[in-house]
Amino acid sequence: MKIQINDRQFISNSEVRWYMSSQVVWIGKEKNYYEIEELIGKCYGSYKWLWSDEDTILFDQEHLNFIGAVIKLNEPIIVKRDKININSIEEKYGSIEISEKRNFDCKLSDFTEYYLEDDILLTHSNKWDVNNFSIEIKITSDFSVIVQNNEMMGIMIYKASTHLLPEGIYQIGENENIDSDLCLKIASYFKLLEKIDDDLTQHEELELKKSFMEIYDQVLPYDKLGYIALRDTILNVVDYM
Repeated sequence: MKIQINDRQFISNSEVRWYMSSQVVWIGKEKNYYEIEELIGKCYGSYKWLWSDEDTILFDQEHLNFIGAVIKLNEPIIVKRDKININSIEEKYGSIEISEKRNFDCKLSDFTEYYLEDDILLTHSNKWDVNNFSIEIKITSDFSVIVQNNEMMGIMIYKASTHLLPEGIYQIGENENIDSDLCLKIASYFKLLEKIDDDLTQHEELELKKSFMEIYDQVLPYDKLGYIALRDTILNVVDYM
């Protein structure tokens, strides 16, 4: 899938959503899969994610402009405690459009990383060569697409904790601030998630559940959407275990 860069921006920063419970990043105005399905006849893009592991990327048929995406994050999400450092990357502001009028397959999330200090969520294809020249296209203040050799290679969400939402909420609050405490709790949750294994003994499973619930109790007093999303997700995980 070849793409081009343009200066038209159609995505609002409030429409960049991260749903931790389903580990999906949702970009654009569409609120559910029924609305995505309604766009299939009106857009070019990749739609296979609705039935498989592929991501859904949408471009309007008239101007071929990017209008949204549904990206399933690959797990485990790796916590990085150092600052993000991508060599040979040029930053541009604008958006993207496809070069050809056709549908395609797209997988942007072979790897997912959460940079604790920067509060950045990065998900990218295994085709991305981080040592060679790339372009970071800032589509909103917090949402970027990574392009290499005129192909989409991944996405980055800055201030990721402010884009973390409970299921059923479709826009972030524009005035939400980064909370370093929430970032630490998110990182702790991901580290615990890596320990889930079919071979855990009953004692180990109970201890792991206890650790999850300790994070739950720590975020329980707070009413910001990110805290609500984290504790809802923890309950889902503990129930599943």
